[in-house]
Amino acid sequence: MTSHRLSRPIRAGAGRLPLGALVRVVAILALGIAVLVAVARPGFAEASAPTLRGDVVVSGDAIRFGDLVAGAPAEAAATPVFHAPALGAVGTIQVARILMTAHALGVAGVETAGRDQITVTRAVRRIDQDAVAAALAQDIARSQALPPGEIEIVFDGAPPALLTSPDVLEPVAITDLAYDAVSRRFTATVFVGPSAAERRVQAAVSGTARRVVEIAVLTRAVERGEAIRDGDYRIERRAAELVPADVRLEALGLDERVARRALAAGTALRPGDLERPVLVGRNDAVLMIYEQGALTLTLRGRARQAGSLGDLVDVENPVSERVVQAEVIGPGRVRVGPALSAGRMAALAR
Repeated sequence: MTSHRLSRPIRAGAGRLPLGALVRVVAILALGIAVLVAVARPGFAEASAPTLRGDVVVSGDAIRFGDLVAGAPAEAAATPVFHAPALGAVGTIQVARILMTAHALGVAGVETAGRDQITVTRAVRRIDQDAVAAALAQDIARSQALPPGEIEIVFDGAPPALLTSPDVLEPVAITDLAYDAVSRRFTATVFVGPSAAERRVQAAVSGTARRVVEIAVLTRAVERGEAIRDGDYRIERRAAELVPADVRLEALGLDERVARRALAAGTALRPGDLERPVLVGRNDAVLMIYEQGALTLTLRGRARQAGSLGDLVDVENPVSERVVQAEVIGPGRVRVGPALSAGRMAALAR
């Protein structure tokens, strides 16, 4: 490739721009450079212009400068500058005070977005009445050898409410418990937090711890033979001494039960009110099943008794009129006991 040198001389004054045009070119170039810098470094604007965060939530005793202003230098951001509100409380700080603090820390040009004040909320972990009652019930039940679910706590006066920092993760604990089984009265100290005094919150409590049991109460009228389903009853807790043993929920078998008779809404269910659904009726034709190892024999028979799931009923072979005892295993199906041999089943089939 052959190269050529430009030999024509440049005339004086050629290529010069007017002053106004030159200023416009410089401005355009400066703008383009600023855009390129902003695109290449998206955090550049924040780093050069600290910004007020707005309403904030803090978890410690002190408010640090970085809690209030984003983009502050690390050393300034870590500096405690105000006292935090009490646990769960809300306070306000005037923006003018924040700007004075920024000036004292050597941070200039804080962008405030025109705000006059900000709101600071102190984060809190609230230990409510239920949590305190559950801890007390567990300790009292343990001392009386009872299930925790059978102890109901009634506090004297207003129930306690403990407030602690969210970073205190320990569960509610009980100390100095005194319980009288006769009067059912108790006194105790409840606390949350480690052993260090400045990190523990506690309260003295007193009240009554009574034993309760659960019962099932019908929420609607149920007809005889109608199945009892989950939505047909509600669970209530009542004082154990007022509830007969056969009314307690633990005494009921509600699964796959039907009403033995018509029951009104509001009835506290007893075992005598319920029965398993009849799967085999008296004089019903049934399928008799005998299984032993890989051997399975079936035979048609007739039930001489009605039965529910798991009941033993007498079943007759209509041909031989022999009667055997069988277990009801499903609608119209019974299983002959393992003591019955295959030979005897074969004899019944003749």
